[in-house]
Amino acid sequence: MANAVISRAHSKPREIKLHQLPAPIADQLNQLLDQADQHAERRDLAAYALLHAQAVTLIGIRQPTHGELARCTCQACYCDTVFDEHQARYYLDGNVEFIQCPGCVDDHLIHVDD
Repeated sequence: MANAVISRAHSKPREIKLHQLPAPIADQLNQLLDQADQHAERRDLAAYALLHAQAVTLIGIRQPTHGELARCTCQACYCDTVFDEHQARYYLDGNVEFIQCPGCVDDHLIHVDD
């Protein structure tokens, strides 16, 4: 009889809520993601990828599909989910771009009139 083996990657969560992290870890995560955004604006994609990898390791979630994390900024609720950016839904409200995590899309998909 074969034993089932679950890899460590699949035992990790796909997302995490910032309020569930100790405050110093949540602060450090936000700093890493803010730094990554600054590097992306300068098109320094190597540094961007490295910072996202550090963030993934810091919070202990599954490696995102394309290596990028996103923070939910849904306007319909207070959601502080950090998740795989590949699962994000983006929408514009005026000139401001917002991001919904899969849970917010399921709970209250926001449609913004153009």
